[in-house]
Amino acid sequence: MKNISAVLAVILVCLFWSLLANAQDVDIYKKYKEPIGQYIQIYQNKDPFLSMQSAYDAFKNGHFSQSNDSVLNFGIGAKPVWLAFHVRNNTHDTVLRNLLFETSWLDKIDVYYLKRNQLVNSYHIGDSLLFSQRPFSHRFFVTEHDFETGDTIVLIRVETDDAMVIPIYFLTAEEIVNRSILQAYSYGLIYGVILALVAYNFMLHIGLRTGPYLFYSLYLLLFLLLNAAYTGHGYQWLWPDSPRWQQWSNPVLMVACTLSGFAFALNFLNIKITRPRIYQLIIVCCLSFSVLALIAVLADEFVTTLFISLFFIFYFYIFTVILGVVSLQTENRFAQYFLLASIFTICGGIITANALWGFIPFNWLTYRAAEIGMVADAILLALALAERFNITQSDKLKAEKIADIDLLTNLNTRRAFYKLVQPMWAVSLRNRSYTSVIILDIDDFKLLNDNYGHPLGDRVLAQLAETIQEEARSSDILTRWGGEEFLIFLPETGLADAIAIADRMRKRIMAIQITIDKEKKLSFTASFGVATIQNINVSLNELIAQADRQLYNAKKKGRNCVYPNLSDQKQYQ
Repeated sequence: MKNISAVLAVILVCLFWSLLANAQDVDIYKKYKEPIGQYIQIYQNKDPFLSMQSAYDAFKNGHFSQSNDSVLNFGIGAKPVWLAFHVRNNTHDTVLRNLLFETSWLDKIDVYYLKRNQLVNSYHIGDSLLFSQRPFSHRFFVTEHDFETGDTIVLIRVETDDAMVIPIYFLTAEEIVNRSILQAYSYGLIYGVILALVAYNFMLHIGLRTGPYLFYSLYLLLFLLLNAAYTGHGYQWLWPDSPRWQQWSNPVLMVACTLSGFAFALNFLNIKITRPRIYQLIIVCCLSFSVLALIAVLADEFVTTLFISLFFIFYFYIFTVILGVVSLQTENRFAQYFLLASIFTICGGIITANALWGFIPFNWLTYRAAEIGMVADAILLALALAERFNITQSDKLKAEKIADIDLLTNLNTRRAFYKLVQPMWAVSLRNRSYTSVIILDIDDFKLLNDNYGHPLGDRVLAQLAETIQEEARSSDILTRWGGEEFLIFLPETGLADAIAIADRMRKRIMAIQITIDKEKKLSFTASFGVATIQNINVSLNELIAQADRQLYNAKKKGRNCVYPNLSDQKQYQ
């Protein structure tokens, strides 16, 4: 009886282990939507040059350990690792299946397919080889194999100096295509948004010649290149014949992108002016990280360069928050956009970095968190730059308006006069119509200022401006020409009408009385020079010069008059 119990126990144990072993096999007809890491066994040997046969013997002898994670992650600078798993085909048909290694930066991947202890197929891939040498034109690494009836062992060796993250998918060819199409749409959207922002801000820089738009365009462009480098799009489309650059592109572009991010932040927040000490500290640190990275690159120390670039990004994350906070304290209205954008970028970057380092699960969301955060960052900063543009344009219009209007008299300045009159002057020349100009000057204005002070002189100027505005026509252009001198441009106006208008203004000015105190009032007069032209060979400035000479004649005749007057105007027509 005891012997029967012992036999049954052995049978149950063997059955249990058989079921457990089968549970770890990959079934050829089962659909695996997630990575198959939990079906894979792992072996890391001290010998980096361990042969395939030696690794296979270690697998058969039970030296491989079972993985518990769907995505295998060994961190940065890990030693080469061997992976193995069973594929079970219980049908009588040969079935084609693909392995998809959904990481773009693995240096070497050797895949061996063994059946009945015999090697039946193998692939040697990785981004240390030319892109054209891949068996499939895919940004990730793909192999295929016809699995015959029975069990097949897949043995894989992976080597890389970069973060050894290995999400392996077991898929049909159609599933790989569908997965690629879905990813292509999402990346197309991201790249399209960022490229549009690059072009938009670069055009704004060309138009406005201001630094933030240029630095932001450069920052977005370098991020786009960095993203293309670690997603594999860069090697597939931009530098397929440069495996050396493919290896070094990630750390180098990390440093370049971070430098451009600092350049944008310092310029956008005006840190050099508001926080000069912080500005100097950041400049020194940026130079230090850049020099260290350059030395590591020249020494061909890839892992060291990668760690420097990652620490530089971490430093960037810290200081973007600091810059946002200190800018808020200086009441920079754009700091809130910058701070919120920085938080999105930091959260996304930290999630992706921790996923690559193996501290958190690696999946499509954690892998692409940096991209999602960067898109949110780009949109927020684009809104900030758009508001900055609107404010700049508004301030510019206000400045132009101030430059065009004399604040004391509310009349046009010389700058505004030429801007308004040039089109009207061109029309009058084309139509050969009469055009007149009146120049008037307050008589003995210097004595008024000397005797009563400049405040009273300002009141005189303002009152005179208001009076001639009331007498002028809507088509006339009135200008404070300088000091106590005023100019009026009269389109479609002959000399007689211009003299009549000037004389009417002169009489109105004579009637002005400005109260000095409760009982004393002040009157003043003005002299007028009038000129008219119908000659297309005479310029606007020549016409003004003629009116100025007529003003001089009016002063010589005793002031408070119009020259020429109505009685002798015929000789001047």
